[in-house]
Amino acid sequence: MKTVMSGMRPTGKLHLGTYWGALKNWVELQKSYRCYFMVADLHMFTTGYEDVSRLQDNVREMVLDWLAAGLDPEKCVIFLQSKVPQHAELATLLGMITPLSWLENNPTWKEQLQELAKTKLSRAKEGGEAAVAVADAAKADESLRTHGFLGYPVLQAADILIYGGELVPVGKDQEAHVELSREIARRFNHLYGATLVEPKPLFTETPKVPGADGRKMSKSYGNAVDILETPESLKTKVMGMYTDPKKLRANDPGHPDAGPDNPPGCTVYALHKLYSSYWQKRGDECRAGSIGCVACKKDLLQSLEGPFGEFRSRRAGFDAKAVERVLEDGSRRAREAAERTMDKVRAAMRLR
Repeated sequence: MKTVMSGMRPTGKLHLGTYWGALKNWVELQKSYRCYFMVADLHMFTTGYEDVSRLQDNVREMVLDWLAAGLDPEKCVIFLQSKVPQHAELATLLGMITPLSWLENNPTWKEQLQELAKTKLSRAKEGGEAAVAVADAAKADESLRTHGFLGYPVLQAADILIYGGELVPVGKDQEAHVELSREIARRFNHLYGATLVEPKPLFTETPKVPGADGRKMSKSYGNAVDILETPESLKTKVMGMYTDPKKLRANDPGHPDAGPDNPPGCTVYALHKLYSSYWQKRGDECRAGSIGCVACKKDLLQSLEGPFGEFRSRRAGFDAKAVERVLEDGSRRAREAAERTMDKVRAAMRLR
């Protein structure tokens, strides 16, 4: 049985983008692979080190979502990164051999620096404070130019390599993340002998779930739809969702798919594709101008009612004590596996 390794940063309750992009696939993978699923609390400090007041609450909320979605501690190892100190040890050792240029050329590092600075800038501009906006953007840029953020791919590599993770489930657009871990493993093996398993990407189909405003779904954008929405909050978000801006009247032809006429595509239609069996018919109706956006949103709410209600019900069956038990047992099992790898690493590097 091959080993699969993946993880998420604990940012609290999960949204639909994370569920469809990763968690739903994890539930299937645990049936066929030896899976390690990590609560990446150490990675929270790469960008969120200034405010850790809700870290433990966020860990609990995220694991509750995992359990409710179908992750089974009997079929996979669910663990807390900080409870497995071997991660930090291996990351330190790998950091000694990782060229700085590999980290500085990481496109994600550059993109996130720019994106977070832009977000701060636009928020301040909305408040009419241009001078403050520029200062805030500069401050955001400076706050992320840390050793931890630049070096997070090394910690990420340690997370994977310490379990002999042969496969890492990713979308095609995330292949570069796994490739850097492969390069670090390859360099280690070249220097000290074949010790670490080079991971390979396990490409998965991950439907794109746009946020309520048509952009990528993200909590930082304030456009996320949580998988634990109440009927009231779900209605508010769905009725306010982005649709084709050119469809001004119910009988105007619409453009539900992403394209030149409606670049991001209609968020409501994207969710119909995931939750409504009649989504193809609905697309035809929209293009023909035979249904309006308000009616379409009401139909979507009906499609969401069952899955969201079932999820809330399953989640209510777990509590904080269940999360604590799962993480304690999973972290113990993870430490045992991690220590086996570290024994080999220390021996290869003549540390014992």
